[in-house]
Amino acid sequence: MRDVVFHPEHLKLMDMREFEREKVCPFLPVEKLAEFGELSRTLIHDGRIITCIGMVPMWEGVFECWQIPSAYVHKYRIAYVKAFNGLILRYCKPYGVRRLQTHSPADDLHDAWMRFMKFECEGTLKGFSRFGQDYRIWRREFIWEQKPQLH
Repeated sequence: MRDVVFHPEHLKLMDMREFEREKVCPFLPVEKLAEFGELSRTLIHDGRIITCIGMVPMWEGVFECWQIPSAYVHKYRIAYVKAFNGLILRYCKPYGVRRLQTHSPADDLHDAWMRFMKFECEGTLKGFSRFGQDYRIWRREFIWEQKPQLH
């Protein structure tokens, strides 16, 4: 699996799942997400867009993770998981991310996925989505080895 810098056009080229196509993308500030350069990526496998994913800095050390998966994410799930974790390690350490957080629908599928990806649930946000759906907030924390300071 390879990754390239995200461009909003990738969402138009993606074979998107119904939920993302109808309930997420029409309301997503995709042009804004593209402004974060290398922190926003598109994963491609066998010529197909698997997912668009990225991190948005909130303030020092805290980033919000976003993702728009394609219909192919389940077909290539092992390669996808490796690539996803690789991206997290590749970008979280150099940017000093100590907390990576995200939101997902409050259901068994997303709960299992987030736990598998080493995120911890912090709670349920009742009626959070624009459609009144409950969401969960998740976090993944990092402690990076500090290099000794020379004086």
